[in-house]
Amino acid sequence: MKTLKTLLTCAALVGASMAHAQPTYDQMVSDFSGPYIGVKAGFNFSRASGATEKPSHTTFFPGVVVGYGFNAGPVLLGAEAFMDFHDGSATKKDGGIDAKIGYPVGQFMPYARLGVKVGWPASAFHYGLGVEYQFTKNVSMFTEWTHDSANAYDTRWTNNSVTVGANYRFK
Repeated sequence: MKTLKTLLTCAALVGASMAHAQPTYDQMVSDFSGPYIGVKAGFNFSRASGATEKPSHTTFFPGVVVGYGFNAGPVLLGAEAFMDFHDGSATKKDGGIDAKIGYPVGQFMPYARLGVKVGWPASAFHYGLGVEYQFTKNVSMFTEWTHDSANAYDTRWTNNSVTVGANYRFK
């Protein structure tokens, strides 16, 4: 009887420690780290002034993203590559890579991004702000504003984009 009591006590302690070591649902959902892919759609507000004149206009466009984030204390650091297909804009389609820093608050994560975009007519710094909401440990939605501008061919090319999208995290 003493041996059975000892075995049951040990089993209870092991079970309790295993249950304690498992992350809660809230912890898994609010973890924005790891690799992900996503799609987005939005509006590009662009113009060109100088030698080439293209008045301000708005274009609807799709895009794709792929990235990786990792937890660094209370913040999330990451990198994200993107491709925007706004063929009707002043600068046509472009892509690039941005560093991303976010501050997760529960299932929300406000973030900033800074990087470089490449495309026609020239490469340029790319930056923006956004917020992401994680529905499950794998699926999140985001909305963001980004900006870039370049000087090329005696013309100032400017893009502002507002997008919404969804990411899938591989967890």
